[in-house]
Amino acid sequence: VGLGKAIEAALIIHQQIKTGKVSRVLIAVPDSLLHQWLVEMLRRVNLAFSIFDESRCEALDEEGGNPFDNDQLVLCSLDLLSQHPKRLQQALAADWDMLVVDEAHHLEWTLDHVSREYELVEALANKAEGVLLLTATPEQLGPESHFARLRILDPNRYSDLSSFLDENESYADVAPIATALHEGRPLTSNQRSFLAAMPDIDAEEMDEITLLSALLDRHGPGRVVFRNTRANMSGFPKRVAYLLPL
Repeated sequence: VGLGKAIEAALIIHQQIKTGKVSRVLIAVPDSLLHQWLVEMLRRVNLAFSIFDESRCEALDEEGGNPFDNDQLVLCSLDLLSQHPKRLQQALAADWDMLVVDEAHHLEWTLDHVSREYELVEALANKAEGVLLLTATPEQLGPESHFARLRILDPNRYSDLSSFLDENESYADVAPIATALHEGRPLTSNQRSFLAAMPDIDAEEMDEITLLSALLDRHGPGRVVFRNTRANMSGFPKRVAYLLPL
C-alpha cells in the first residue's frame, strides 16, 4: 500500500507505447479511482486517457460503430462493464494491446463461486496481448483467488489449483537458498542436497547468478509476480503521525 502502483503502471504503459509494442490500452479500475488514474497518467507520463462511462458510450452509440474503437487509450470503471452487458461485449469486440486492472484483489474466484468481475476481466485478458494486474493485498480473499489471478496472467502455467497449493509448500525450502545465494553466503550441505535433487541444476558448476535464475524459473509465480515493499525500496519519506483530538 502506498508504493505507487499506478505510477509503476504508468511507466510500464509509457515504455510499451514508446517502443511500439502497444498502441491500444484499456485500464479498468473501481469507479472511485477513475479521475485519480486520469490525473496520474497525464501528470506522470503525459498520456491523455479518455474516461468511458455510460453517458459517453450512449453518445458514441448515436454515431454508429463500437464506442471502444473511438479512442486508443481508454479508462473505464469495472462497474460499467459488469452492470452493462452491452458495454462488455463492445469492449470484448475491440482490439486491445494491453489490459490494466487496478484493485485486482476484488476479482473473487473460488471453486464454488466466480464473481462477475473476475469473469469479465478473464474474458478481456484473453483478448489482450498483455495484462497487468495491480493489488497491494493479493491474498486478501485467500489462495484460491490468488491462484485465479495468476491463471489470468498465464493460464498454461496455472491450470490446476491443487497443484498450485502443493507447489506453495515447497517454496519454504527454496526461499532460504535463494536468500543465501543473493547475500553471497555459502550453502549448507542440506541445501546443496536439495539442489542436487532438482533437475538440470548443478550447484557445483553454476555461479550464484545462474543458480538464482534457475531457482526463479522453478518458483511458481517467480516470473509473473513483482512484489515491492518499503523495506526493499529507498527514497520514501518517513511516515509521521499527526494526532488530532476528536
